[in-house]
Amino acid sequence: MDKLSPGSSCGKGAESLRVVVAPEIVPAVAAAVGKMGDVCGAVDVVGEDPAITAQKGAPEGLQVWIPSSRIWLDSVDPDRRVYPIHDDSLARSPVVLAAPAGVAGSPWARSGFSWATLLSGVVGGSVKLSMGDPTRDTAGLLSFVAVQAAAAVPGTEPGVAKLRALALRSRLHDADASAGELLRAAAEQGGDRKALTDLGMFPVLEQQLWKHNDGRDNPVLNLYATDIAVEADYPVAIAGQSTATAVQRRLLTQFIGALRSVDTSNALVAAGFRLTGFGGPSPRVGVPKGLPLKIAEPTAVADVSLGLEAVEWSRYLPERFQVLVVVDRSGSMAAPVVVGPGRTETKATLLRSFGAVAAQTFTNETELGLWFFGTPTAKSPPTEVVVPLGPITGTVKSGTRREAVGRKIAAYTPIPDGGTPLYQAVLDAVEYMQTKIRPDRRAIVVVLTDGRDGNSPHAMDKAQFLKQLTQSQPPVPVFSIGIGESADLDTLRAVAETTGGRAEAAQNPKDLAAAMANIFLAAAGAGD
Repeated sequence: MDKLSPGSSCGKGAESLRVVVAPEIVPAVAAAVGKMGDVCGAVDVVGEDPAITAQKGAPEGLQVWIPSSRIWLDSVDPDRRVYPIHDDSLARSPVVLAAPAGVAGSPWARSGFSWATLLSGVVGGSVKLSMGDPTRDTAGLLSFVAVQAAAAVPGTEPGVAKLRALALRSRLHDADASAGELLRAAAEQGGDRKALTDLGMFPVLEQQLWKHNDGRDNPVLNLYATDIAVEADYPVAIAGQSTATAVQRRLLTQFIGALRSVDTSNALVAAGFRLTGFGGPSPRVGVPKGLPLKIAEPTAVADVSLGLEAVEWSRYLPERFQVLVVVDRSGSMAAPVVVGPGRTETKATLLRSFGAVAAQTFTNETELGLWFFGTPTAKSPPTEVVVPLGPITGTVKSGTRREAVGRKIAAYTPIPDGGTPLYQAVLDAVEYMQTKIRPDRRAIVVVLTDGRDGNSPHAMDKAQFLKQLTQSQPPVPVFSIGIGESADLDTLRAVAETTGGRAEAAQNPKDLAAAMANIFLAAAGAGD
C-alpha cells in the first residue's frame, strides 16, 4: 500500500470510498490510507490533475477531492453545495519564482522579486518570463491571481488593470508549458545561463522546486515574492455524503482521521510541503546566498474564479497582427463628462490617461500605426498619419514605434470645432490596410470615436458608406469603441457585422480601457 503511485488504487467496489488527489500529494495520502489497516482494499485513491477533475464536474456518489487550490473547487462548485470543504487546508506550498543559475548575478534579482516589478520588467522587455496556463496548471493559476492583484494597484480603473495584465500575457516567452515541464527543460540544460536565456524565469510551487532540486548538483534557484504571497492550499472537500452507505461513512471517518494523524503530517513535511501558512522561506528550500531575504506576508487577493478571466488570459495568443489605430479628433472629444461623484474629466483626458497602457498591450510581433481623423477646415483631409505603420519594436525618431504611439496618444488634443469624417476615415483606413495584407499576419483597423459622421466636407450617406464598405475587398475587420452617449453605435455595429470585427460601447467614458481590453481579446480570438 505504501507503494501506491499516481493513478493507481488500493481497491474498487460498490462499498468503496473514492479519493481523488493532486498527483504531488498522492504519496502522503497513500501513506494515510495504509495506516487504516484492513479497510485499505475498500479505498480507491486516484492521482489526477485538478484541471482534469474540475472538467468532469460533480461526481456521482461519494467522493473526496483534495485539489491543489480551492480555486479549482470554485470552478466546479462556487457555492460549496456539491463539494463542502471538510478541512480548509491539508498542506500548503507558496508560489516561488524559479530562476536558472544565471539570474543570481543580475541586478534585477538583487533588487528583489515582486509581482509589480516582474510585471513592469516583462512588459518593459528587461525580464524574460514563462508561465503555465491558468486553466491547466496550478502554479500558473496562482500566478495569474498574483498578476491580476499586481496590475490592480489602488486607484487603478479595472479596465486599465486588465490592460496591464494582458500586456504581461502578450510578452510571456512560453505561456503553455506547465511548471513541471519548465523544470524538466531547465534540468536538461543544466540549470545554467543558457536555461535562463532559453526559458527565462518561471513560477512554480515551492514543493515542486524542492522535489526537482533534491540531489541535483545544479539546482534551479528560487526567489520569494516581496509583495504578494499566493500559495497552494490543498483543501479537503467531500461530495455525496447524503447518498453514502453506512460502510462508506465509516470508511470516510477512518480516512479523515488518518489524514489528521501525526504520521501524515510528517509525510507531508518530508515531501516538502508546509502544514501552516507561508511566513517565510522553507528550511527545506531556503534562499540562495546573495539573493534577497525579504519575504512577503500572506496577502489577501481578490477572489478570482477559474472562469471567463482566466480563459480569456489563456486564449490571448501573441498572434502576428497589423493594427491601424484610428482616433477621432473632432471637437466633441473636448466635452466634459462625469466620471464619478463630484469628478469631471474630458473625453480627451481619459483617452490620454490609458493610451500608454494600451500601447504596451500589443505584442512584439505586431505592426502598428496611428492615425487621427477630424477636419479643422473645409479643405482639410479626413485623416492624418501620426505614426506610420511598421514593426512595433522598430525605430521611429528617438525611440520605438510602441513608444511613439504612446507619446502621441499622451499628447492627444481635439481640434476645436473640428468635424467628424467618420465614414471616410473608416473607408480610407480599410483601403490602406488592404494594401498591407501579408499571409503571415492579420490586418485589422481599430476605431475610437465619440460622435457621428457629419460637419465635414467628407460627409456621406450611411447607406452609401456601408455599400462601399461591403464591396471593399479583401475584407479588413474593423473593431470600434463608441465613447459616450453621443457615439453612433448602430453604425459601428453595422461596420463590425460587415467586416467581421466587433463594436464596444463605453457609455461611461471611464470604461474606455475596459472596452479596449475587450477589443484586444476579440481581435486575438479570445472573445469569441
